[in-house]
Amino acid sequence: MKDFHFDAISAFENYEIEKMKDGQVIVTTEVVTSSLNYYGNAHGGYLFTLCDQISGLVLISQGLDGVTLQSSINYLRAGHAGDKLTISGTCVHPGHKTRVVDVVISNQEKENVCKATFTMFVTGQRKEESQINI
Repeated sequence: MKDFHFDAISAFENYEIEKMKDGQVIVTTEVVTSSLNYYGNAHGGYLFTLCDQISGLVLISQGLDGVTLQSSINYLRAGHAGDKLTISGTCVHPGHKTRVVDVVISNQEKENVCKATFTMFVTGQRKEESQINI
């Protein structure tokens, strides 16, 4: 996979982009101790950040730029330090001005950790020099 950096997003201390094409994105990462809450579980904000970033990458995979307009998330089970997470994002509504993206995070046991839905506002076509080819 081509190297792609999330620069200032500390949620992505380690990651691998498995797929990023035509409205589908799959990224894997491992839960690190800096991502844990007071109870020793993956922080909800960390999980939400993973989902939000992947929803943006889904638009980028379609040659678009956009921002989150609305989102909702359901936390289904705890993530723990060392868990190998798979974050899968899929565009389920390719509208002209808005896109709806479903994101699921699952652990190494293929159990769903959370499921989120994002409505993304399309701000325009992604500039050619900013395109990412995976």
